Amino acid sequence: MQDFDKKNKFGRRDALSIISVALSIVAGGALIMLLVSLFLMDNVAIEQSRKDSGFETVEDYSCQEIEDDDAPIGVRKEYTFSINKMLDNDTHLAFYTVHQYVDVYLDEQKIYSLQPSEENWICKTVGSNWTMIPLYREDAGKEIRIEITPVYESFRDREIDFLIGSPFAIYRDRLYKDLPQLILGIMAVFVGGVFICVAGYNLFRRHRGKSLVYLGIFSVVMGLWRLTDTRFTPFIFPDKPVFLFYASIAMLMLGMVPLIKWIERRFNRESYRILDGYCIGVSLICLVQLLLQFSGVLDLRDTLFVTHIVIAIGAVATIGSLIYERIKYPKQSEQLVGKKLPFICVVGVMADITAFYLKGNSSGLLFSLLAFLLYIVSMGIATMFHYGEQEMQLAEKDRQLAEKERKLTERRIATMMSQIRTHFIFNVLTVISGYCKYDPQKADDTLILFSRYLRRNIKIIEEEGLIDFSKELEQLEDYIALEQLRFPDRITFEKDIEEINFQIPPLTIQPLVENAIKHGLIEHDRSGTVWLCTRKKEDNAVVTITDDGAGFIPEECENEDSVGIRNVRFRLENMVHGSLMIESNYGKGTKITIRIPIS
Repeated sequence: MQDFDKKNKFGRRDALSIISVALSIVAGGALIMLLVSLFLMDNVAIEQSRKDSGFETVEDYSCQEIEDDDAPIGVRKEYTFSINKMLDNDTHLAFYTVHQYVDVYLDEQKIYSLQPSEENWICKTVGSNWTMIPLYREDAGKEIRIEITPVYESFRDREIDFLIGSPFAIYRDRLYKDLPQLILGIMAVFVGGVFICVAGYNLFRRHRGKSLVYLGIFSVVMGLWRLTDTRFTPFIFPDKPVFLFYASIAMLMLGMVPLIKWIERRFNRESYRILDGYCIGVSLICLVQLLLQFSGVLDLRDTLFVTHIVIAIGAVATIGSLIYERIKYPKQSEQLVGKKLPFICVVGVMADITAFYLKGNSSGLLFSLLAFLLYIVSMGIATMFHYGEQEMQLAEKDRQLAEKERKLTERRIATMMSQIRTHFIFNVLTVISGYCKYDPQKADDTLILFSRYLRRNIKIIEEEGLIDFSKELEQLEDYIALEQLRFPDRITFEKDIEEINFQIPPLTIQPLVENAIKHGLIEHDRSGTVWLCTRKKEDNAVVTITDDGAGFIPEECENEDSVGIRNVRFRLENMVHGSLMIESNYGKGTKITIRIPIS
């Protein structure tokens, strides 16, 4: 499976893709505003004067259509039947309406009304509702008249089943019929939530996983679409039927966008741009539909056929892109599941749309949800496995990189150590050579001191790890003794040591003292003092090396002649996470401060 989260191989993300995402966000925000408005306001005004009790069953009615200029489509229907005289228990009259106003009369006395509430200025429908009216034993023999006023022409001839019985029995029967759809819807929401969480984790930790977010959002949207489109759901939210209806349509309107954004990442440039253009078109159409809804011109239910056409176009665009990619790029291989399942999804969508127009409603239509679940679960699991493989590959690359960096650092440190050793030995031999010409006895004394120095410290010089500061101090004192033999009465060394319980890289202090003597005093034919001081400040050992020599301009300490300083700084930073700071006043002296974490 290819990496959907790698950087766009076409370079900077296309403007079309950015526009499609932006418009989708705007359209989604507008839909959320609509749903929030519908949820917060009273959807319908219900008047009921009967209390709930008992159950029994009977059905028998007559129906007639009556012209009514005040009705949304100019007609209303009247259903009339008498209650069975054998009614021995209190019971309920129940029936299910879709986008229809309801008035119920018992012996010409209105006992129930279902109309849009005064707050509901956004839409004219009352959604899909269950009307549940208590009937008492004393109602036996009375006549019931039910006026049903359809809001849309498509619901003019919709058949209505009137049930008289226990509310619990009606709930149970409806739950049994809608259970497959409810289970699949909950599964889709759950799977989508898991994918979103996994993608969020990957985005936070590895800055990748955006494509899985699209797949998770699509899964949640599909699940909510089917959950809000069952006859059982109004029992759960009896006072929010309009919210449920528009939530279902909203999920359907923008459901294709996250799916296309997920699919398009497997395509090449031409198809990628076409699908981005489709997402832009979907978002613009959605915004136009919402504008018509809020302005009261056309309800979302009136423009539902447009949504279905948009979905069909998306299905055609996806299949067309798959076929085009297969023909133009036959050598580009992908897993079989990635090639075949989009066709299954398209077949499922087309089957549901066809069944909707043949049946007149979408209740119980599961073809598309089953196909989408198969696709979502298969691709989501494959993607998460792919992320797992990437994690292992990245971990191995990190390990290899760390090993290479370690070896490189060791080689650089070893090279610098050899430079420091050569530099130090050369200077000491120069001192001995000078004494051989003018004072053989001092040359002999110096050679003995140098031999002792080498014998005692050769092991330290060869070490690549850290050494105790006390050993570094012993080495420094021998070096100072050698320099004082060469330049008597010109070099004074003073020390103020309070902290010695820390470690440093070998040959850290000596090159700095050597620079102070050579460049601060000897080269300028000056006499002076070098001070060495150690202190403990918080969790750091602080070492200062101060001289009263000629000083220098700080920027010049990094020139090619100061190899020792550059090497010391590098080893401090890479071996002990330490630091080195130089302060110098030209003509007055120099101060070097070293900070080393004691831990």
